[in-house]
Amino acid sequence: MQRSLQRIRRVQAVLFFTTLILCLWLGHPSLTVGHKVIAEIATTQSSGLTHSVQQGLKLYHVGEIQGAIKSWQAYLSNQQRHSNFVEEISVRTYLARAYQQVGQIPEAIAQLKQVIAYYRQKNEPIKVGRMLTEQAQLYSSLGQHRRAVSILCGQNQSNASCIPDSAIEIAHHHSDDLGEVAAWGSLGNAHRLQGEYEQAIQDFNRSYKIAKRIDNQTYIVSTFDGLANTYANLAKSNQRRAEFAYEVGDKKAAQKFQQYTVAHDNQAIQYFEQSLTFSRSQNDQVNELRSLLGLVKLYHRQHQSIVNNTLQQALIILDKLPDSRNKAYAAIQLANLLQIVNQKSDVTTNAVIQCLKSESLPKSIELLNKALTITQKIQDREGEAFAKGRLGHIYECEQNYQQAINLTQQALTGTVADENLYLWAWQAGRLSKATGKVQEAINFYEKSIDSLKNLRSDLSLQQRDFQFDFRDNVEPVYREFLELRVEQTNNFIRESDIQNNLSSILPIVDELRLAELQNYLGNNCDLALIQKPVPLVGKKTAVFSSIILKERLAIILTLADGQQKFKSKVFLFPVKNQELKDIINDLRIKLEKRSDLENTYKARAQQVYDWFIRPFIADLEKEKIETSVFIQDGILRSIPIAALFDGKQFLIEKYAIAFAPALTLTNPQQSNPEKLRVLAFGLTQSATVETDAGSKSFELLTQVQSEVKAITTIL
Repeated sequence: MQRSLQRIRRVQAVLFFTTLILCLWLGHPSLTVGHKVIAEIATTQSSGLTHSVQQGLKLYHVGEIQGAIKSWQAYLSNQQRHSNFVEEISVRTYLARAYQQVGQIPEAIAQLKQVIAYYRQKNEPIKVGRMLTEQAQLYSSLGQHRRAVSILCGQNQSNASCIPDSAIEIAHHHSDDLGEVAAWGSLGNAHRLQGEYEQAIQDFNRSYKIAKRIDNQTYIVSTFDGLANTYANLAKSNQRRAEFAYEVGDKKAAQKFQQYTVAHDNQAIQYFEQSLTFSRSQNDQVNELRSLLGLVKLYHRQHQSIVNNTLQQALIILDKLPDSRNKAYAAIQLANLLQIVNQKSDVTTNAVIQCLKSESLPKSIELLNKALTITQKIQDREGEAFAKGRLGHIYECEQNYQQAINLTQQALTGTVADENLYLWAWQAGRLSKATGKVQEAINFYEKSIDSLKNLRSDLSLQQRDFQFDFRDNVEPVYREFLELRVEQTNNFIRESDIQNNLSSILPIVDELRLAELQNYLGNNCDLALIQKPVPLVGKKTAVFSSIILKERLAIILTLADGQQKFKSKVFLFPVKNQELKDIINDLRIKLEKRSDLENTYKARAQQVYDWFIRPFIADLEKEKIETSVFIQDGILRSIPIAALFDGKQFLIEKYAIAFAPALTLTNPQQSNPEKLRVLAFGLTQSATVETDAGSKSFELLTQVQSEVKAITTIL
């Protein structure tokens, strides 16, 4: 079971970076009429179009997107356009789609707003509805999925009923089947990317029902792709649950979630295979490639024997496609997929910094260079930066640091999107560390974390794919940075240097805790750090912050110094990550056993006490500490600190104990004992509780009634 979970986690982690590709090409099947080739749409009116407009269509058709944009911009800047509003609106529509092709999403949205306003004024509701769907897709590609949902249906969707001015309701009211099927599919994508999978499945099924009724193969394919991606996300969600269950020693729950993972993977495979069949019947090579890439990711976990054949088919299709943004990002995906499918050695590190040794490495480099050439040709700066960054990582793995640094610096210079900027700043930090430039590495890590802060405040983090991979590809940035700063602290001799460094470490710990909470809570989380840290509440308060590093456990003690400031001290224990998990799980499981009459948990409780308390006893006694506040990291949160044992006494017998998510995430206020209220409850009769892991029986607790009465009396 452990090996199976680790293998699946490696595969999914390796694929993380594809979710950061700007338009999430694999996950956003085209679902609007407007996404067909512009030249095809313009065929019936091309003879009457202005020369610059016709020139733009020709350039667009051969993949010269930037040239097409310049032609259409020139047309709009010409005053004579005012005499032909119909042509002007057509040009703005073309521009919106061209801007999308090169990643200029805000510019595309601006053009569509004018198009929608025009069609509203002309009272052409069907065109309004279709343009609204395109607009919603653009907002969704920016991570603004709530806004997309609002445009498509309204925020209070229930029983398939949408607000009157929404894209879906407009299409339904005017019997626009093509508009409605596209809008339902787009809504499914928005819900999927919000993590609302059951709702997404319902949306896609509504889209499929209409597409089937009107026998439109293109939309059937798009719906199959949407359903496939949704079930793949469900599989990933359950796989994460299986990992968590395994980490805390719940093998039964891990096995159950693993079964869910396999079942959802199988459903995703079925939909991708159906999409592939339909795409081939329609000679739709773009969707055929999408389906093949989706299948490679899933086959690699379940059908190793056919994954290479699927990859080769994808490579053949890629060569047949005209140069475009989609082709460039598909090449980047294939470059990574080739490596993981044919890797020579087993790897356990996370995706972005993982070095894959594979016979396919030369082909992967060739694909990345192809993507680089395409993005330079169409002047897609963000895509160009992404291709350079990935090439830089390959050279990082080859320890060709100078070449890696050059490419990474170019990626940093060329990118503006925070979801990519954090990657290249992180990569630059690793390269600086590898070449012995510690302070430079720290500066790059700070830049990476600043980008992650912007992501948290931006709606982009509401993309669930990003959240799934938090522990593999976001959290390590913080932990590697913390390790650098902790190592620095150990090398300092002067007390002032130590305090300054520790005072800079603690805010990073808080940022990590905040990132974890926002990642877990997703859309509904809006947290801000509070300026007054816990140690300033009272002089007799001590705060213990734990940080789990790769091969060490860091415990930081923070005390108030009586002058509205605080001082800190750090202690490091050499304990590997897995060993730490085993010790904590062993302690927790022994504490849970009511049949442990010999109190075997005490040995482990004393071991953990030696980590947290023993190194700081002199400081605690000197400051006459009465209250200990614990800010725990990872699996350390799963144990009751009160049970820590010094050989004679439990920790709860010495100190009042409190917990906080972070130093500055809790607003510490002195409480008034006279206003305290208590909610006390316990099991006074036997009970059986149904959980995801199955039924669990609990015996009554014979002393509950007397204990509750005593607590009530005291308060």
